[in-house]
Amino acid sequence: MNGDKDRLRPFLGRGMLAGLAVALMGILLSACAPAIHAPSPVGVRPPAMAKTVTTMQGAHPLHPGPWPEQDWWQGLQVAQLDGLLHHALTHSPQIMAAQSELDWAAAMGRLHGAALGTQINGAATIAPMQFSGNGPFGALGLGNKRYDSGDIGLGFSQALDFWGKRRYLWKDALGEERAANARLADTRRLLAGAIVRRYLDWCLSSRQYAQTESLLGLAEKRLQLAETRQRLGLSSQIPLTRQRQRVATLQVLAERWAGLADGARADLAELAATDPDTLPMQPEYPQGNVLPALPPHLRLDLLAHRPDVRAARDAAAARMAGTCAARAEFYPDVSFSALLDLDSASLATLLNPASFAYALGPAIHLPIFTSGALHARLHAAEARQSEAVAIYEQTVLRATRQVLTALSAWTSETGQWAAQRRAARSVAQRAVLVERRRALGVDDETAVLSQQEGVIQQQMRVDLLHYGGLRAWAELETALGGGYGHP
Repeated sequence: MNGDKDRLRPFLGRGMLAGLAVALMGILLSACAPAIHAPSPVGVRPPAMAKTVTTMQGAHPLHPGPWPEQDWWQGLQVAQLDGLLHHALTHSPQIMAAQSELDWAAAMGRLHGAALGTQINGAATIAPMQFSGNGPFGALGLGNKRYDSGDIGLGFSQALDFWGKRRYLWKDALGEERAANARLADTRRLLAGAIVRRYLDWCLSSRQYAQTESLLGLAEKRLQLAETRQRLGLSSQIPLTRQRQRVATLQVLAERWAGLADGARADLAELAATDPDTLPMQPEYPQGNVLPALPPHLRLDLLAHRPDVRAARDAAAARMAGTCAARAEFYPDVSFSALLDLDSASLATLLNPASFAYALGPAIHLPIFTSGALHARLHAAEARQSEAVAIYEQTVLRATRQVLTALSAWTSETGQWAAQRRAARSVAQRAVLVERRRALGVDDETAVLSQQEGVIQQQMRVDLLHYGGLRAWAELETALGGGYGHP
């Protein structure tokens, strides 16, 4: 036994020297790994807008309210809209496509995570064979005989991720999964916002059409009075011609509002992924005084909760992990593997202890010369990281602009709406006075009809501003993230 050890000692010594040489070579090659020069998403800062928000609010500050809810549209208190959105957010092809993207990203995350664990593979073969009697095996006396050979093997392998390459690839995949999850929420946000806005357009167009029809009815009455006065010689042809033009104008306007209402209804059917015939011909209107509340003030952390901002940030972080993985390819790839095997030329002796064989040990792969492939992959990864960081920064800027634009529309529409409501009350009071004057014989029917037209026209202005305010509210809720990432 001691003699065997003496004979093995030179080989063991040479093996240790070879191992040290390989390790030293790996360290030297590792020093050749270049530094990463791509920007980091950590350096992206949201724009300062506190002073701008305060100035834009002016005399019309935002009404106090809670953090935006995910079902923020329920502030309109319209059951028909709630039903449309529930159907859209569960059946829309856009949602299904985004969910499929998330499922794929989650599967890729599990795939890269599995690469960090131990891999175990088994194999078994039965191969009856016969060697030629005239071949090399025949010369050894093994020819023209049938052998029922068999083999059963079990292999183990474990990557030793010293440089973090596989961990970075896993982080890249996990970042993509988080980004896909945020994109799913962003698809939901954008779809909900589009449906609410088109529903409000449908309501506004339908109301304007009905009010225009009422104006048309009053204009036709005035036309009849003008024809009677002209026939009796009490007026010239000019008032009659003007009234006919007025009737024709209102007919065109009514057709226009009817077309806009039909178009909004058709758009809703597409957005909600439902058949047009399932939609009623007339919408359910919000209450005339409903103006849902918004968060008490705009904060920068609201923008950070927007799903598209989160998706862009997660994608940039994933690209950064991918760049680190590309840099780790410059380092040696070390793994450990083992093989347990039963191999025999005859099935009868396959399970005999003498058929047992094994092999185990580490392996190292050194990227000595790759014709620039490693540098090319690293530069490509850096370019993708730089692109993702730029997209993240642009997303933050776009989110800020959308919030400020929606806030500007909100303050303008709500301020004008309040003024027009006061004007509408004055017009209604004047109409009551004209009715009394007609009862006393001071004013005629034409004055009454004219005043009634004024009341309807004023209400149409109020509705335009009311729905403009509701639309601005929907846009601001959407711009603030639609309640995504509730703290």
